[in-house]
Amino acid sequence: MITEICLVRHGETDWNARALIQGSTDIPLNETGRNQARAAAGMLQQEQWDALYASTMIRAIETAEIIGEVLSLGPVTTDHNLREREYGIAEGMDIAERYRRFGEGPIPGAEEWDQVRQRGLAALDSIREKNPGQRILAVAHGGLINALLGVISAGEIGSGKTVLKNASTNLLVWDGAWKVRWYNRTAEAA
Repeated sequence: MITEICLVRHGETDWNARALIQGSTDIPLNETGRNQARAAAGMLQQEQWDALYASTMIRAIETAEIIGEVLSLGPVTTDHNLREREYGIAEGMDIAERYRRFGEGPIPGAEEWDQVRQRGLAALDSIREKNPGQRILAVAHGGLINALLGVISAGEIGSGKTVLKNASTNLLVWDGAWKVRWYNRTAEAA
């Protein structure tokens, strides 16, 4: 039975606009992010969706609520496993400072990427099992989505290769195994 999950990256926050690492810091959308969520909803409105999920973080919930309102889809079901990677002491740093202080090495207190991939796959499987044969929207985060894209594409895209835009959409299809149908689509490119 084919199940589709469209992973949507949350809209922009003030920390995104300043290129700061958010991780598990719970930052709300800014007005640009709300507009991006509305634009993504307009693009997603062209298709039928059956359920709406989001990370437990406010930026993902707010994006999902905006999309759900436009699509008359709800309520939003939250899933802790859709949360962004915890970046430890690097949260609040810009990318340059992160690399200056830690290079490619580990960040103290940061969640291991393997853990991020495992809980992301657990979220996908849980959503699929609860909604077999349906088309699901799930609002999550750039690091988590890229980690999943990397695993599912066997490294062709994803972490280290793909810069996901805020409010981008990424369609995964389950037909006995996960496949990436498309990724990093935004309303501007639709």
